[in-house]
Amino acid sequence: MNDDIKTTVVTAGDKGFAWGALLLVASMRRNGMKHPAVVGAMDWPPEMKKRVSALGNVTIRELPTSRQCVACQKPMLMGCDEVKTDWVCWADADAIFIGDCSEWLVGEDPEEIVVRKCSPPPPLLTADTLAIWQRDVKQLCGDALPESRLGDTTVNNPFIVLHRKWRPFLELWRMQTERVIAPDVTTPWQKKSAYFQTDESVLGSLLCFAPDVPKVTEHYKANGSVDRDRYFAHFAYNPKPWRMWNKYSMRWHDDVMETVDWMLAEKIVKPSEVPLSLRRSWWPFFRACAWTAPWVWRATKLKRKIFK
Repeated sequence: MNDDIKTTVVTAGDKGFAWGALLLVASMRRNGMKHPAVVGAMDWPPEMKKRVSALGNVTIRELPTSRQCVACQKPMLMGCDEVKTDWVCWADADAIFIGDCSEWLVGEDPEEIVVRKCSPPPPLLTADTLAIWQRDVKQLCGDALPESRLGDTTVNNPFIVLHRKWRPFLELWRMQTERVIAPDVTTPWQKKSAYFQTDESVLGSLLCFAPDVPKVTEHYKANGSVDRDRYFAHFAYNPKPWRMWNKYSMRWHDDVMETVDWMLAEKIVKPSEVPLSLRRSWWPFFRACAWTAPWVWRATKLKRKIFK
């Protein structure tokens, strides 16, 4: 390994996010980011594992089939033995890197966790929610801060950078996730729970109230606030670009298509293997339909619920 590379990038997804993980790692390689990658794969077809592996310096970690949202595996994967560098970066599999983001993959201070604070705080982060978080942290750790160290806010975690000295904290996050997140929670959004963003809310609870945790950085830079040519672009909303474009994700259409073109040129994928929404010839159709994406996604979810 290059001695200048101090970070491993970790991501994961079920088979529905395999193309997302492929785009994420491909965007790294296309932009000259040679960092090792660990990819958690749940129920992936063999050909997708081969495509991601073909990007080089990638370790595929098989995840057992589970109804629980794959995002709950974040702390386990970030702390797994396959991560051998001083730093680890979690990157959600519904995102790409714009430009060479190597600088953002290493924290400025090993005592800090690089994660973005929510601003404004999510509506479901109420006083009652914070009280539940404080109670649950005390049950896990034997103690909890009397007031949240983050005030009335929490964190947003599609992108995280953490030093290896905090592996015990990752284990704490994993343990608390097992304690408070039901094994049949299939989505990362639960409106009727104090842990309304599953793994993200568990992380937030620990950073708010646990006695010994990394400090949340005041200098989050990966969102383009420092350099609009180098940042982490998170698609965030459904449906994702490899299924259908929506009005939010359309802003990154050119960047995604350039990544697909690069994979075609490098023979990572064949033209016939590319989803229709990622083919240039289909762009006029998907651009015209982007405004319908929220309704299409709701209909898809309803169909799954009826026929599951």
